This record gives sequence, structure tokens and C-alpha cells, in this order.
Amino acid sequence: MTYKNFESMPFVLTVGDIADTLAIGRNKAYDLVNSGRIKALKLGNHYRIPRENFISFLKDGVMTIA
Repeated sequence: MTYKNFESMPFVLTVGDIADTLAIGRNKAYDLVNSGRIKALKLGNHYRIPRENFISFLKDGVMTIA
């Protein structure tokens, strides 16, 4: 799902949410999370990304994803 602004995002995002928002594949989104470039919590087999961590990633200009 894509969001119009930061306030419309849920407090906790999934890897699928960030992949959709950044218009990248799920594998690339997992790479960003696994590398620590996007700070996430691992709960069992699932990652959860706090909205503030995702916003920080975007605001810090860490958008060189390739």
C-alpha cells in the first residue's frame, strides 16, 4: 500500500509496506532491513519497522538503494 503522507502510515510497517512505498521489490526491501539501513524489529520470522525508523531512513537521504 502507498501512503499520501507520513501521518497516514500505520505506526508499524511490514517489509511489504516499505517495498510498495519505495516501489522496489521485496528482496531489495529485505536487503535494506537485513543490512540495518532500515532499523527493524524481528518478531519470530517477521520484521516490523516502526514508522519513525522508516521516516528517518527517508529523511537521512539514504536513498542510494542500487
